[in-house]
Amino acid sequence: MQTALFAVEVTSRNSGRRGILTAWTIWLMLAAGAIVGGLFNVLWISCVRNQAQNCATSAALSAGHRYLSDDMLRGWQQPFEYEGRVARCRKAAIEMVEHSRTGTTLPPISDEQVDVLWGDDQTASKDPSLLVPEKIVVSFDRRDAPHSIASFFAGLAGNRATGLGVSAAVCLEHAPAGFQPSSMASVPMLPFSICDDVLPAKDGQTPATAGYWTANIESGKGRDQFSWDPETHTFQAGPDGLPELKVSIYAATSGSGPDAFIPLCFRKVSSTASGPAIAGWIKRGLKLDDLDTFGIDKITFPGTLPTASLSIQDQASCISALQMKIGEPCIVCLSSMEGSENGAGTLKLKRPVALRIVQVQQNASKMVGLILQPCVMVTSTAVTSTAAGIASNRYVYSIRLTQ
Repeated sequence: MQTALFAVEVTSRNSGRRGILTAWTIWLMLAAGAIVGGLFNVLWISCVRNQAQNCATSAALSAGHRYLSDDMLRGWQQPFEYEGRVARCRKAAIEMVEHSRTGTTLPPISDEQVDVLWGDDQTASKDPSLLVPEKIVVSFDRRDAPHSIASFFAGLAGNRATGLGVSAAVCLEHAPAGFQPSSMASVPMLPFSICDDVLPAKDGQTPATAGYWTANIESGKGRDQFSWDPETHTFQAGPDGLPELKVSIYAATSGSGPDAFIPLCFRKVSSTASGPAIAGWIKRGLKLDDLDTFGIDKITFPGTLPTASLSIQDQASCISALQMKIGEPCIVCLSSMEGSENGAGTLKLKRPVALRIVQVQQNASKMVGLILQPCVMVTSTAVTSTAAGIASNRYVYSIRLTQ
């Protein structure tokens, strides 16, 4: 009888212990599940937000690039043209998000999620080419209904959804104070300059004559015979509202005129050695090791560069290099003569402009003639500034991520 009672008591104790162990095991499994669910949830949200950030960044950059175009340089623009550019950049952002979100859980965006923000002084500007947004912001969250991410293991983690809260913004800067090449990127600048000095009236009564570029391009007096087709990347016969400029490359022995396309030295070399190097500079632009020879790391405005001596024998290689650049946006410096003598000296750099080469020809007198058309271009090598003395530029832009 006593043996039976002892056996019942031992069985009862073992059952109690097994019940406690079972309860602890259940609690531990629940705790471990919650921790694992929480970790998976954090990783899941981080992954989705990283995808959304990359997508928003690409969309903002695409919108900034799509807003900028050559038609900004045309005069007498109507309000619907500005509205068209805004619609165009919003469409570019939406299309980029649609492309980038393929294979993800990211939602599409709408027009209202692409904000085009203007500076306080934009409405006061009378120059249509300077009516440029200060910032473009692409956000996945709508103002009325922020987008949420469904949590991974929502039952274990506790939260069923978490706000996405992702956006990206770019600034469209167009006040270049200079250009700085890097080890990875050269400045897309041609080793030529156009003198844009204002010529005062000799008799004191007639008005001063504007510089060659200013008079023909910015004052609209140049002939408009060609139009750039961005779809085919070719020039077509016919006007497009952007006047052209004719310039000439004179040999060192043939003098020069107001239309001179003046060769520049991008490297500290003798004047006789600079001629053969010009063709290489035309092809590759301004590199960092070129500026190292001057003891500087960037070109600034105002600034100076030495001129080069280009003989008739050197012109053949330059013509070939220039023909390869037809249709490609390039930077050219507008300058003022300073200490120039017999085609060799120093030019004072005033400001940069952007252009495309339309045609390159050599006439019977062995003089090289070019037809140039202004354009809008974006380069990461531009060093922009907000200083009061730096004027806004119609041609050269830099698109920078701000967040």
